[in-house]
Amino acid sequence: MKFMLFLFLLPAVIFAAGIVETFDAPDTGITGLAYGDGSIWAVDGTTQYVYQIDPDDGGVVSSFYVTDQTSVYNPVPGGLAFGNGIIYLAMYSGTQYGSIYKYDTSGVLLDSFDAYC
Repeated sequence: MKFMLFLFLLPAVIFAAGIVETFDAPDTGITGLAYGDGSIWAVDGTTQYVYQIDPDDGGVVSSFYVTDQTSVYNPVPGGLAFGNGIIYLAMYSGTQYGSIYKYDTSGVLLDSFDAYC
């Protein structure tokens, strides 16, 4: 019985994770995080800035402002993803409107598409 318990707990012990580093967020309303190209990426839902963060010390490497491309709604950033050198930013306004914006890592808007849910 002791051997079975040991085998059951072994993966938990081997793969146990701990806090490696902590640092302050670059802004007060972070609503999305992603990791890509060796950086942490964060978006603030209040100021509408995307921050590139150095994961070693938490310093801001760069930042850029994002805005919705329509005058009909006033959406806010609510999520972030990173893939193949592209930052995907979700912006929404209540439950009626949503869009996904694609940015390169320097903040150039590449494309967008609607995301109604």
